[in-house]
Amino acid sequence: MECYNCGIIIGREKVCPNCGVDLRKYRQFVGISNYLYNQALAQAKERDLSGAASSLRLSLQYNKVNTNARNLLGLIYYEMGEGVAAVREWLISKGYQAQENRASEYLEETKKNPAEKERINQLARKYNQVVHYCNQDSLDLAVIQLKKILADNPKLIKGWQLLALIQMHEGNPEAARKSLRKAEAIDNGSPLTARYMKEAVTMMNENGGRKKKKSQAVAYQNGNDTIIQPKFRGDIGFWGMAANLLVGVAIGVAITWYLVVPGIRKTAVSEAAVAVAEANNTIADKNQMIKSLEEQIGALSGDVENMETLSKEQGDVAKANEQLLLAYDAYNNEDISLAGDTLEGVDASLLSRKSKAIMEQLREKINQQYVTQAYEAGMAAYNSNDNEKAIEQLNKVVAMDETYDEGNALYNLAQAYRKAQEWDAAVLYYSKVVELFPGNSLAYNANRYLSQINRMPEMQ
Repeated sequence: MECYNCGIIIGREKVCPNCGVDLRKYRQFVGISNYLYNQALAQAKERDLSGAASSLRLSLQYNKVNTNARNLLGLIYYEMGEGVAAVREWLISKGYQAQENRASEYLEETKKNPAEKERINQLARKYNQVVHYCNQDSLDLAVIQLKKILADNPKLIKGWQLLALIQMHEGNPEAARKSLRKAEAIDNGSPLTARYMKEAVTMMNENGGRKKKKSQAVAYQNGNDTIIQPKFRGDIGFWGMAANLLVGVAIGVAITWYLVVPGIRKTAVSEAAVAVAEANNTIADKNQMIKSLEEQIGALSGDVENMETLSKEQGDVAKANEQLLLAYDAYNNEDISLAGDTLEGVDASLLSRKSKAIMEQLREKINQQYVTQAYEAGMAAYNSNDNEKAIEQLNKVVAMDETYDEGNALYNLAQAYRKAQEWDAAVLYYSKVVELFPGNSLAYNANRYLSQINRMPEMQ
């Protein structure tokens, strides 16, 4: 047993050892709830489903987390043909106890059989339509729809009760009694069924006590004997027979026109209305199905987009790791220039922590040799007047260390840009030489070249 306040498992304590609340009243409520649950079990075995449902509802008033009582109430609702109410009780029960709860099995069964779930929803909608017909006083439509419902779900007790009520309203207590007997076969303890049955029997007795029609026979005495014979009239002749025949034909036509034809029309209209209602229900179901499929398509589209994004990210990660491996392989083959160039193209943000550590170690090993080789290649190109290659190699050196070789790398890069007549870049790097090495001979020469460039007409 759990404390209702803090939820810890307790024994026979009268006061919770954890939070200190008084448990005596709570134990009484739990005991009453369990007693009513056991009483409902006995009532259910006797097919007194209404009594069992009443006991279980009272049990849940004393202890709303009594999942055994709530699960049994759901089973009783299901047996009475009220599938929606049954599912509601099982969902509430699962909310109170998610683990080791029979409600999960019952709900899983309904999920395994989508047709059964759809049938329950259809019957609920159709029954609501019947109630709507009754409120509109369209009892013929209600009866037609109700009979179809009961054909699909013969355990719907409230359906039989409603059908009996309509039949009594239309003056047919015998049919109402038959409907109520079917309800009693499912639930023999329903007070509503018993009340309707009593009313149906009363109506039948009243109809049986009406005065009989006057006898169509006459009696007379012949001595000591009583003679009984039918009344008859004398011979009415040919013209009388003809007149009677014409009158009979006229009456037959009138009956057909005023009684039979309207009935046929009314039946046709009723059947058409039921067909329209069923068509509307079918359209609503189809629309719901289409909406559900559209939602599924939207979800799948989102999954596809997520998978495409994930695939692209994984491709980028694979490419970064591949470049790291190529840089490491070039370093092992002592191709420092290739190793450095490849390593510069690696996006470190895509690497794992371990791969980043490897990259940093490799960078430390490569950098010094890479800078040295790039500087030597850049100076060789500069001395050979290959300004384009000199700019390429010296940019690598400056990008990693602007002060390399006491500023000579930076100064020679500015010189290469000046010789290539790329004045803006030359001004930029001459200015950096002046900034980083003031008072140096390199800064003096840089200032001199800056003055020459600034005096050029194209720089005015």
